[in-house]
Amino acid sequence: MSKYNKSRLTMAGKLLASLAANGKAKFEITRAASTADDLSGVDLDSLEALPNEVQSADIVDQVKPIDGNAAVTGTEVQFVNEKLDESYLIQAIGLYATKDGDDKEQLYAVITAETPELMPDYADKVWFRFTSTIYVIVGDVANVTVNITPTGLATREYVDEAIEAHKVILPESLMYSDKDATVSSLWKYTQDPVNANDSPYVAKETADKGYVRDNGDSSITYGDNVTINPADKSHVVQRRENGTAEPTNYDSGDLTIDKDLEVLGAKVFHESDDYQSFGDTHDNAVIFVVEDPTTDTSETTS
Repeated sequence: MSKYNKSRLTMAGKLLASLAANGKAKFEITRAASTADDLSGVDLDSLEALPNEVQSADIVDQVKPIDGNAAVTGTEVQFVNEKLDESYLIQAIGLYATKDGDDKEQLYAVITAETPELMPDYADKVWFRFTSTIYVIVGDVANVTVNITPTGLATREYVDEAIEAHKVILPESLMYSDKDATVSSLWKYTQDPVNANDSPYVAKETADKGYVRDNGDSSITYGDNVTINPADKSHVVQRRENGTAEPTNYDSGDLTIDKDLEVLGAKVFHESDDYQSFGDTHDNAVIFVVEDPTTDTSETTS
């Protein structure tokens, strides 16, 4: 069974931790790497890079220390053998960091092995994973972030904490895009929905203003919820102003349409010359000519 010593900060790591402890800098732990070199006789303080790196690890979680020490943070790293051509002993693991505003990567801390873990190759297609949590002094965890590898295999604890932190609520029943479903609650759209042909669905308020609706009681509703009774076959209309029914030969000015147009009235002409002369003297009149099939006369409404 493998066993590793406590982490040691490099000179660069000690400087970053000191700056973070005094609130003078922030930094990020960016990655982890391994080496097969035995570093037992090496001055770790002066190391600027891990010698002869063999693998890079996924950082899968940032772990709080059990005692709640705000000057220490844990970085959970994970090595897998999936692309490994040769087996090796993980003699040491290094953590790298970058200071905010500086892209230069620095070796922050190193752990060395008392009994190294054997990382087997992938020649037999047997998958192997080695996970280690490395606790390091960071000065003040408020000034430190850990770069979690997006493609890494997250722990169950990490997923549970992420769901709680972001208040993710999973529904009792999920709806699938390729299956029928019944919606029993109100859905609100931030964009107008369209059908399979990209034709937009019409909202109720739009439909009410754009269509004429037969109310089933001899009245119709149109526009901005306007209800009228159109004239019947006996030329009787119900006027909107007082709701009474009268013949169409009413006096000028008794009826208006949508408050902008005034209906002058209706008049029966028996000769074509009559409505032609009427039109000549009423430039703004709109005249509708209707023939009565039972007689030889023409009826005109203006």
